[in-house]
Amino acid sequence: MAKIHPTAVVEDGAVLAESCEIGPLCFVGKNVTIGEGTKLIAQAHITGYTTIGKNNTIYPFASIGCDAQDHALDLSTKRYLEIGDDNIFREHTAIHTGTMADTKTVIGSHCMFMNCSHVAHNCTIGSNVIMVNGSVVGGYGQVHDRAILSGLVAIHQFCRVGKMAMVAGGSVFSKDVPPFMICEGRNGTPIAVNRVGMKRAGYQLNEINAMRDILRIIAFDRLSIPNTLAKIKAEIEPCEPVKEFIEFCENSKRGVLIGGESERRG
Repeated sequence: MAKIHPTAVVEDGAVLAESCEIGPLCFVGKNVTIGEGTKLIAQAHITGYTTIGKNNTIYPFASIGCDAQDHALDLSTKRYLEIGDDNIFREHTAIHTGTMADTKTVIGSHCMFMNCSHVAHNCTIGSNVIMVNGSVVGGYGQVHDRAILSGLVAIHQFCRVGKMAMVAGGSVFSKDVPPFMICEGRNGTPIAVNRVGMKRAGYQLNEINAMRDILRIIAFDRLSIPNTLAKIKAEIEPCEPVKEFIEFCENSKRGVLIGGESERRG
């Protein structure tokens, strides 16, 4: 059976895998499910309709599955949080459930959420994501696989951070951050390609160089978003990351950080 410290509170109804550990002064609510090998070190608070997968590690004072910080919240409804496997939640991390009835926040696998990071209601966080100390993602935000949010980064509600994007420390974005790019500042356009991340993920040199060619178009031509995408389609080798980049930009609802000066404001 699960290893539960005598000072922990586990409410009736919680479902705990046999190999999970609940440390001193932890709280686990009645609607929580925790998978094999997951460990709550001490003083962690897990509540709500929350499902946590295998081999997660949750550090002291993390708050997982609390209600959304949203005036639209209806406490009489069921709202969910789903967490995958092998994630690390460091001290004072806060991950909230969905806000409307039967909606959910979703966290993938192999992520690291460092001290005081926050994922708001109805967000979708991919796998192998890193959120550094103090970084936050607003409601309904999306962070795609292998993205990195550096310290004190703020992503506005409804915005997306593309696959393998990297956001520099202290940056604030109210538009979508394109995949494979490094961005900084306040709604600033890309400053570099995440070459190291792409290489580590197994991308080939021609694919990395294709993204560098995209960056040159963004930086030097300073075209509108439609014209930028048209030039990319006409001039850049249509390899997989280029296709993903174009698809991400074409599906943007808030605008993406690749256009000319007038489109970057706001």
